[in-house]
Amino acid sequence: MKKICLMAALAALLVGCASPNPYRAPVEDRGGRAPAAEPPGSVIPVEEAPEVQVIPVGEATVIRAQRESPSPVSQTQAVPETLQLQPQSPAVVALLENARSDTGSGDLRTAQSRLERALRIAPRDPEVYIQLADVQRRQGQFLQAEQVALKGISIASGQDSALRRLWTLVAEIRNEGGNSAGAAEAHQRAAAY
Repeated sequence: MKKICLMAALAALLVGCASPNPYRAPVEDRGGRAPAAEPPGSVIPVEEAPEVQVIPVGEATVIRAQRESPSPVSQTQAVPETLQLQPQSPAVVALLENARSDTGSGDLRTAQSRLERALRIAPRDPEVYIQLADVQRRQGQFLQAEQVALKGISIASGQDSALRRLWTLVAEIRNEGGNSAGAAEAHQRAAAY
């Protein structure tokens, strides 16, 4: 009798293990994503860009595309190769202003914290990289400051004024860090913009 009960318990255990698990972890399908709309900060070639209206908003410039058909451009007009869309959120604007104030009052840690938060919100905004690298430079964190500025340079392609400011900042960082040859190279690159 004991043998039969033991065999029945073992059979029930095996059947329980073989049945499908009703409690499965959810699995997110990431393979078939549809492409999203153009993210802020994306570059639109001029040939594909409709007419645009440039609206200054504080320190940022918002370029608004109009829904009309593109007008032909004559060969005599000077046209940039790309248009940079750079809307800046109010939260980022506030964080940048507060970080400037903190930097001015000498509270560099708070400024760095605010700028890192702004970077999480707007990772494609060159102004955030400029200010963060400058704060790190002021703190003597030359390696981190140079890396942040170089990342800003990769983000700011097509924005000559931001590139000039970033390369000038890289030159200052390298000069203060004792790399005068690297500083001279960065000054040359800044002069190209």
